[in-house]
Amino acid sequence: MPALTHMMLMVFIDIACSFQPGSGPSFAVFGNAETKSLIQQWKPNPVDVPSGDVMLPASTENMKRFVRARILLEENGTGCIAASIDGSLSVVVCKFGEHNQLLLPLWQPNTPVSEVFKSMRDWHTERLGHKTLTGAKLNDPDDQMAWAKAMGA
Repeated sequence: MPALTHMMLMVFIDIACSFQPGSGPSFAVFGNAETKSLIQQWKPNPVDVPSGDVMLPASTENMKRFVRARILLEENGTGCIAASIDGSLSVVVCKFGEHNQLLLPLWQPNTPVSEVFKSMRDWHTERLGHKTLTGAKLNDPDDQMAWAKAMGA
């Protein structure tokens, strides 16, 4: 492994280990390359059955989100805000710039989405207050409703 790649991997592991599961959501910002690695856990795998490989309905939705995330990550300035909640990791693909825009969440099952959005907004204001965080570019109606609820609408 080239030295630079090894060093980047060690930095990535160090940042990822800084999460504190069990103490409420913890957040971290990752760049484009790291986000591409993180979203691999959402890549659905077909179920092997005697008649051939099949995708279950939940896997089909996950595949749509995974593919969309990969497409979004082809743009410059995209990365993610990762949320560690009770030992599980959710990733929200973002466009970083003058306004940090939430684009596509990849949630773990049973994630309290509105609560995480609210905590994420508070964390973002505290840590990155020089930028605004917006959910205006969220595409999924459920994500839009959760964002609105988190913002007190």
